[in-house]
Amino acid sequence: MDSATGLCIICNHTLDDGTKTVQLTQKGCDGINTASEKRKDSISTIPGQFVHVECRKKYCNPNIIARDVKEQQQTNYSRSLRSKNETFIFKENCLFCGQFAKCDGKKRGYDVYPVRTLDFQKTILDICSTRGDAWAQKVSARIEFAADLPAADAVYHQTCNVNFRTNKDVPKYFQPDVEKTQARGRPTDQDACTAFMNVIEYLKENDNEQITITDLVDKMKEMCGKRAYSASYTKQKLVEHFGDSVIITEINGKQNVVTLRRTASSILHDFYCQCKSDNPENEKVKLIKTAAKLIKNDIKSVNTNKNVYPNSHDISSAEANKQFMPDSLVQFMRDLFNEKDADTKVCSIGQAIMQASRPRMIIAPLQLGLAVQLHHHFASKYLIDVLNSLGFCVSYSEVQMFESCAAVSNRTNIENFQNDMFIQYVADNVDHNLRTLDGHNTFHGMGMIACVTPGNFGNKPIMRQVVSSDDLISAGRIDISFYR
Repeated sequence: MDSATGLCIICNHTLDDGTKTVQLTQKGCDGINTASEKRKDSISTIPGQFVHVECRKKYCNPNIIARDVKEQQQTNYSRSLRSKNETFIFKENCLFCGQFAKCDGKKRGYDVYPVRTLDFQKTILDICSTRGDAWAQKVSARIEFAADLPAADAVYHQTCNVNFRTNKDVPKYFQPDVEKTQARGRPTDQDACTAFMNVIEYLKENDNEQITITDLVDKMKEMCGKRAYSASYTKQKLVEHFGDSVIITEINGKQNVVTLRRTASSILHDFYCQCKSDNPENEKVKLIKTAAKLIKNDIKSVNTNKNVYPNSHDISSAEANKQFMPDSLVQFMRDLFNEKDADTKVCSIGQAIMQASRPRMIIAPLQLGLAVQLHHHFASKYLIDVLNSLGFCVSYSEVQMFESCAAVSNRTNIENFQNDMFIQYVADNVDHNLRTLDGHNTFHGMGMIACVTPGNFGNKPIMRQVVSSDDLISAGRIDISFYR
């Protein structure tokens, strides 16, 4: 939030440094205060305070808490001989890790900062007394020896500073007993990692069917420029981060759409963890929002395939239309209607809700069937577009694509033709602009239909694909056999 000012209560850094912040609710305060008790810290929060999102995650992570508590219990407070200590120079060595640190005088260079204020020195001393481990004793001894860090031109690594403030160990790269050999593979870019985590938060806050991998890459470029991940690597990192909770779907070769889904237990857990209110209206709103999340999560879990259009059986069968919908949505719709036999309305309105919830991933059978029927009877683009804007059927362009795909899919073959059937082809001329002054722009053609008695409609799947005029001409070609 851009309006946050002051210091983060967890890391004591300014809130307006460009890092993402969040205003604490009662639930957030309870989580931080509980983590503080487990860590035996003195941090106490109240609703309305602002903290860094990343600081809160790391501070409340159960795995990190367990590791830090274990390390504090196993800390050896044995004194080391002065002869064994390496030479420390405040201008050249990091205040925290003691390793060589270079500061070029710029605001941010080589991840090294100079100590500019006595408030920084006081804050670090307070953290030293809170940590109480061997690393804190070393840092405290250095500060007490210098007495005035700004005057001593002390410098520090920002990575070491963050780790020290968040009760972590010395970064592995700056540990003196770790051999600094070049690791295999691409080196880790901390700025890119931070930008990716911000993109993750953006995805969680804007979870809908319109966000693509390219959108996330562009968002990351705004934060770290050319160091942003590629589309394929971003996709890989999303799968590693979310696992089975992320759905990445490719639609007709277009950009991959990213969708998040949650388990019902996690949604219910969030509901029960919310603070209860004495206002019945507030409790009602919370209950309605939780029910909507559960239903939408079930809609996201429906297996869909937009590469194939629904067949005639899926459109005409009431049972098939109910099976297309999740059970939670069917139950919700039935509880809303007073009619005993309201299956048609339940399926129609329920599929309209599903289509509106996942517009880029679903083609609901009744939505397609209604649009095709209207086009067949009225041939009105305006009528279909109006109903589409109201959410009752697919768009007119989708109807045109369906008819083109059906023509290419079925071609001129008559399926399921049996001996007791009679087939007759009827042809007629199709002429346009028969006479013009210059003789151009005239059209002469022939249309043909096949009449089969008794009728038999098959359920051959129709693939959803881009059809060109050449494909239609090739599909409509009929070999004429002359009678001899």
